[in-house]
Amino acid sequence: MRGFGTRLTARFPAIGRPRGSGSLRRGAVAGLASVCLAAAVSACGQGEEDLVNGKQLFVEQCGTCHALERAGTSSTQGPDLDEAFGPARGDGLGEETVQGVVQRQIGNVRRGSIMPEDLVSGADARDVAAYVATVAGIPGEDTGQLASAGLAGAEEPEQIFTAGGCGGCHTFAPAGTEATIGPSLDELAAAADQRVSGTDGEAYTETAIVAPDEFLVQGFQAGTMPDNYGEQLDPEQLQTLVDYLLNPEG
Repeated sequence: MRGFGTRLTARFPAIGRPRGSGSLRRGAVAGLASVCLAAAVSACGQGEEDLVNGKQLFVEQCGTCHALERAGTSSTQGPDLDEAFGPARGDGLGEETVQGVVQRQIGNVRRGSIMPEDLVSGADARDVAAYVATVAGIPGEDTGQLASAGLAGAEEPEQIFTAGGCGGCHTFAPAGTEATIGPSLDELAAAADQRVSGTDGEAYTETAIVAPDEFLVQGFQAGTMPDNYGEQLDPEQLQTLVDYLLNPEG
């Protein structure tokens, strides 16, 4: 979902920039509300959104690039959505308008962006936009069904891999993913024991998940993979994921 920052900041100085004077911020928000009216209208009248589905898809498809505190994602590849929308929401930007902006950004990916054009579409795109609009820039924690949506409720190996957003960056044939932002995981099982002297494959793989910059694969940059999986995965999920990556056939 990369692409929010440049476009929004260029049009609306209050989004994603340090807070300035009250009058400037109020003027920027007024401009945002006016220019995004069509986006807000486009988000209306299309049926009731499924926020649980929206959160699950956001974590799986968007969290590998965007930080959103309530979703538990912290990547810095794309703009931080709490920072992008929080200040303007504090000045009265409505949820409906935010949803319209997000939905339009998903459907009209900026040329040259690393954000895929077919990331989510149709009702799924609407659900993702609705979830982002519900929580972006708003402190607190998700409750009810939303609290267990996404990674929090994942138990099976492939479910954890998918819900963790791993497939958004890595090729891994057993899970049917082909992304190339991070190194391919297809060779991990055969190479993990030899990657770092004195570190066995299981320890290497666990460290690569919870402290990804400690063991960088040649050709890939530090800071690309989120470093909070140690917080997002409970010990059982982490062990299940390690076992799956090293022995996907079980």
